Amino acid sequence: MTLRRRLGMATASALLLTGGAVVVAPGASAASHPSCDQDFRDHVAEISGSNVRLRSKPSTNSTVLRLLQKGADVTVYCQKNAGEANWWYYVKHNASGVKGWVWWAYV
Repeated sequence: MTLRRRLGMATASALLLTGGAVVVAPGASAASHPSCDQDFRDHVAEISGSNVRLRSKPSTNSTVLRLLQKGADVTVYCQKNAGEANWWYYVKHNASGVKGWVWWAYV
């Protein structure tokens, strides 16, 4: 099952259980980045868009570290919930080794 599908199912379940609010408990080893809410234990995934911005922080206002192309392999370490439907993944671009944040919809 893909990471996106697993997260979609988990998000839908959380929405149903909480009446619309997403509540994510910290993972047991969310230490892959101190800002993370949920650990994905080094899940390998692909970038789904072109020129996807790898950022220094989980925000569109942060510095762009690198542009990632469609099909690029990344290792997803964890997720940051930055508000309602505002999820970011802390990833490593496997080809360059650069780590940063990517908007969830592009992974």
